[in-house]
Amino acid sequence: MLCFSYHRFRQINDNLIEAFIHLVGQYEKDAKLEAEDARRRAMVEASEHFQAAGHVLNLFVDPSIPGSALFDVVKEKAFSMLEAERFSLVSDYMCNIEFDKPAFEWSCYTRLSPAFKRNLRHLFSDLDFAGRVEDAPLLQAVAFLQGLLREGKSPRQTKPSLFPIAVIPKSLQHYLFARVKKKVKTLEVDRYEFLIYRLLRNALEAGDVYVQDSTEFCRFEDDLISDARWQNKDAVLREINAPILLAPIQETLETFREALGAKFKTVNQRIDNGGNKHIKVTGVNEKRRWTLVYPSDQEPVNSPFFSQLPGIGIADLLWFVTGKLGLLRAFTHVLERYVKHESDPREILACIVAMGTNMGLWKMAEVASLSHPALMTTARNYLRLETLHAANDAICNAIAALPVFHQFDIQDEMHSSSDGQRIET
Repeated sequence: MLCFSYHRFRQINDNLIEAFIHLVGQYEKDAKLEAEDARRRAMVEASEHFQAAGHVLNLFVDPSIPGSALFDVVKEKAFSMLEAERFSLVSDYMCNIEFDKPAFEWSCYTRLSPAFKRNLRHLFSDLDFAGRVEDAPLLQAVAFLQGLLREGKSPRQTKPSLFPIAVIPKSLQHYLFARVKKKVKTLEVDRYEFLIYRLLRNALEAGDVYVQDSTEFCRFEDDLISDARWQNKDAVLREINAPILLAPIQETLETFREALGAKFKTVNQRIDNGGNKHIKVTGVNEKRRWTLVYPSDQEPVNSPFFSQLPGIGIADLLWFVTGKLGLLRAFTHVLERYVKHESDPREILACIVAMGTNMGLWKMAEVASLSHPALMTTARNYLRLETLHAANDAICNAIAALPVFHQFDIQDEMHSSSDGQRIET
């Protein structure tokens, strides 16, 4: 029970991390799409008001406006031709100044802040992150933000000067600080919070930051033997009993070099004397060239015999095999005793097809008009390594007992042709 609980705990942490990564990516995608739409709209609006901008420029050479006229009068006339809020948009377009897409993207994060706070904060604060020394600025920011959230404090009600800002890349500082006075800038806390989530997502996917109690997002060293045991590495290598690991590397490389050289020589000789029918050699001496011979469209890949057989669906095939072999007996319940419900053959076969074809249980439930929770329960209870091995063994043994099985032997050696295609290699 302890092992099961610990395994489930790590599995739940994996699910939380995957949810966190997915949601951060979704919010980032939404902001980028909005920024792209805003860029397109800005370009369209600027081009639409281009003619009005030309009329504004004509005011400077308009003879009806005296040279002594006040600028406010000219300004008022210009605004009657082109609205004041359109001026910067059109002037940037005329100066060929690129639309500041990241600025709009980060303004979107401010608008999305209620949504990502509601959906990301509880995931973020319930996980314990760790990393290496080079990730210290990010981990410091993570610890600071987690400390506030776990104490029930709002980051927006915390002094911006207390936030660790070493984690902010120089390229993004322009978007994360707002100017409140001429020389005074303040941190945009909502944008900072999402930046931490985004940097943490990137670090988790890269493996730079990990969660201790996790299976998929654990520390790389967790998959290695301990440093204490590796101190006596000679004994460890002897336990593995792999000669290639015990031999000096130079000897191993020399052995590989000799084996590879012999292979090259054999392959080249076979091409040279025409033994390899799949390579065509043309020319002589320095002008010799070789090309691969590809099969023509008319060349049959399979034996003509199989084209005479009618095709059947994979479900019909599974029912046939199950009826002949009693295959479903191999799929026993994980509890073995005190099972409240008998297994449903349709659900077991549906799970096998869904997973074997990578269709997934949700899609299979839709296609086969079955209950998705029922398929999930069946997969958990009946499909595991032991039952799959038993079912595969039953099928392989039945195939091996067929008279046609040894027709696939090549030079008196047994070969498998599980998909029925005897393609020459």
